[in-house]
Amino acid sequence: MDTKILLSALQEVEKRAERVSEDDVLATYVNVESLTAALGAKDNGIVFGRRGTGKTHALKYVAQTERDKGNRVVYIDMEQDVGSTEGRYADPNLSISERATRLVVDVLSIVHTQLLEAAFAGNVKVQIDVLDRMLDNFQEVLVATETEQEDTRTDRSAQGSKVDAAVGWTPGGMPSLNVGAGSTRETAREDGVRTRQTGVVRHRIHFGGVTQSMRQAIEADDATRFWLLIDEWSGIPIDLQPYLAEMLRRLFFGIPKVSVRIAAIPHRSEWRIAGERGDYIGAEVGAELFPLLDLDEFVVFPARSREEQAQRSLSFFRALLFRHISTAVIGMGEDPPESEAELTSSLFTQVTSLQEVIRAAEGVPRDALSIVGRAGLRAGGSKIAMAHVREAASQLYTTTKAAQLNGIPVARALLDRILSDVISGRKARAFLIKQDQTENALIQQLVDDRILHIIKRGWSGKDRPGERYDVLQIDYGCYVHLLGTHAAPQSLLGGDDDDEFSAVVGDVEVPEEDYRAIRRAILDLPTMLEDIAVGTHAAPIADWTERHGSAGDIKQRE
Repeated sequence: MDTKILLSALQEVEKRAERVSEDDVLATYVNVESLTAALGAKDNGIVFGRRGTGKTHALKYVAQTERDKGNRVVYIDMEQDVGSTEGRYADPNLSISERATRLVVDVLSIVHTQLLEAAFAGNVKVQIDVLDRMLDNFQEVLVATETEQEDTRTDRSAQGSKVDAAVGWTPGGMPSLNVGAGSTRETAREDGVRTRQTGVVRHRIHFGGVTQSMRQAIEADDATRFWLLIDEWSGIPIDLQPYLAEMLRRLFFGIPKVSVRIAAIPHRSEWRIAGERGDYIGAEVGAELFPLLDLDEFVVFPARSREEQAQRSLSFFRALLFRHISTAVIGMGEDPPESEAELTSSLFTQVTSLQEVIRAAEGVPRDALSIVGRAGLRAGGSKIAMAHVREAASQLYTTTKAAQLNGIPVARALLDRILSDVISGRKARAFLIKQDQTENALIQQLVDDRILHIIKRGWSGKDRPGERYDVLQIDYGCYVHLLGTHAAPQSLLGGDDDDEFSAVVGDVEVPEEDYRAIRRAILDLPTMLEDIAVGTHAAPIADWTERHGSAGDIKQRE
């Protein structure tokens, strides 16, 4: 296979699934049996994962395969199809009732529009008047505010003494003080009634006749199943998410032929608001809405051994590159490579270069495609070598990942402290952090931006019984960016192994001696935040905590 054709095809590969055509969605999908089975389950459920792990691609695969079966599919991108969430639904000048009502009605309108288009095309056997009634019933949808009220009557009276004092000037220019004393009495009665709100404000969604008309429309369809796919759930303002979940539960969960799929980022999702009497708004995860798949765990392939995990990762990403590049080559009018082995030998100088792409991707398919594309540009018509991969990973980090923190100075300040403490100070790449501190908003921001990666949860050392830690590692691109400097880490986990890339990225089975080595690299997050707050970042930290919360009881210095 001509290397130059493959290098050209790399630049044609779409990195984002929303830009991939319906046919290419199927052509580029890596069919892993366990993944496909979870996606096709009938239960209403959630597909979790960081950005770039393939949530959109997974939902579009479900959409296309189910349409091919003759089933009905409604796909909604919450960031694209319902307009600007920051503009329409996060307006601080609007009440949460108005914002939530707008959101629910907008989503229902998309469902109605797609059903109406299918009915006009003759694909849905439902009377148009049913859909018309549904549209009329949208006016009844309302997120109402409910409060307890009480009536009060006020009597007011006062009695006391009055002292008058005045400062004047004598003809000689000296100040004089005049004091007078007396008594006062004031009595007043406020007749009438004054209403006062007490208790916690509660919200209820009133759907009116929408529930009945929606059920009639769906059940009249000859399709075996009705799929409602919600993408980019985390793009919805987090305070509105439970209201949308309530709508899904009330209108769709009770219809046997309906399956709901939601793609979401774990720490950017809120599913319910608990009431005082055991009631709630939203959906209960694990009882009404099930976590079907976590792509963060899936793409790193937890396995019984380090060797098995490495082989699974290599197999998946090799198939990923083969399918995407082959599709691009066909689109160029050329013959694709005959096998994954031919692609690997024609595109890379050696198999270790491909393995380096896998490590650099940190388990994120989108990053794997971006890195190999950037590496191809640096190859200059030749095969991709190890150096090209490292340069590409470093550039991806500096121009994309690290650049995302430009608008969040407090997160950048924390990252700088972590790099100084872990890489420069301890000559390591991975570190331990207490599990509750992993949920801190700033740590989660760095994880969300793929600058920090959680590679193992709930680790416990023999010398620290009862204490649970998560193992996090600093992004490969950042690591490579520091190679050749005085801060360059000597090994992946600070041990004695000379091969700094000895463990593959992901939830790896790291040997016990490596974990003993990183016992020294325990991140003291509260102290770091205190030190940052002493400087110019005190106000940003306070503002960030107010807006995003700070799980794990992370104390900060005022």
